[in-house]
Amino acid sequence: MLFVFEVMFMVVMGLIAIVTIVTVGRPLAIAYADKVKTKHLEMDDEQTKQINLRIAALEEETRELKRQLLSIQESKEFESRLMEKGNG
Repeated sequence: MLFVFEVMFMVVMGLIAIVTIVTVGRPLAIAYADKVKTKHLEMDDEQTKQINLRIAALEEETRELKRQLLSIQESKEFESRLMEKGNG
């Protein structure tokens, strides 16, 4: 009889332990998952900001290169007109 009582006691304690782990563990797991998700989103936001800054810098560099190209083209056209006037 004592053996049966001990086995039942162990089974009940095991069930209590499992229920406690599930009851406490699930909210902890959910909280940890939210924390990881938030951290990942923050990291994505930082990477997105860095990418946007890089894109803006490249766009500005492209604008500057276009301005330089237009300036060079205008100079060449001016030189061409001078050459035509000089030859004509």
